[in-house]
Amino acid sequence: MSGETIVVRGATKTLESNGASIANNAIGIADDQSYDMDVDGGGYPDVEFVLTCAFGTAPTEGAVVALHARPLDIDSTNDAEVPEVARPTVFVGSFTVNNVTTTQTIPLNGIYAQDVPKKADYYLHNNGTGQSISTGWKLFATPRTRKAAP
Repeated sequence: MSGETIVVRGATKTLESNGASIANNAIGIADDQSYDMDVDGGGYPDVEFVLTCAFGTAPTEGAVVALHARPLDIDSTNDAEVPEVARPTVFVGSFTVNNVTTTQTIPLNGIYAQDVPKKADYYLHNNGTGQSISTGWKLFATPRTRKAAP
C-alpha cells in the first residue's frame, strides 16, 4: 500500500562479548568495540541494543541497568568525558531485570534507541539492581531504520 513503511535492520555488532563484573551502583564499559553509525550501521540512525547478563544473587525485580554513550570524535579526535555514576554523559535507555540468577537476555526498554551518537563507546550503569552483574555479560547492537514499503 502507498505510504506504508517497513523496518530494515543491518548486521548485529557485538560491543562486548565477555564484560567484567559490574558492582551495584557502578559503571562498566563495553570495551570490545565502539559503534560507528556510518561504518557499522550503514548510516541507520537507530539501534536495537540487547544485554545478556547474569547475577550471582537475584537482583531486585524490575530494577534497571542504564545504557549510556560516550560520543567519540566530536571535535576532530576530541571525545566526550567518560561517564561517571554522578555524571552519566548521554543516556540512551535502560534494561529492566528479572529477579533470577539465570542468564537474562534483555532488549532495551522501548526495543530500540533513536538517533544514537554518530560514533560512541557504550557503558552500563548498574544502578539499583542491588547486586553485581557477573563477569561474562554481553552487549549487542543492531542498526535499524524505516523505509518505504515496496
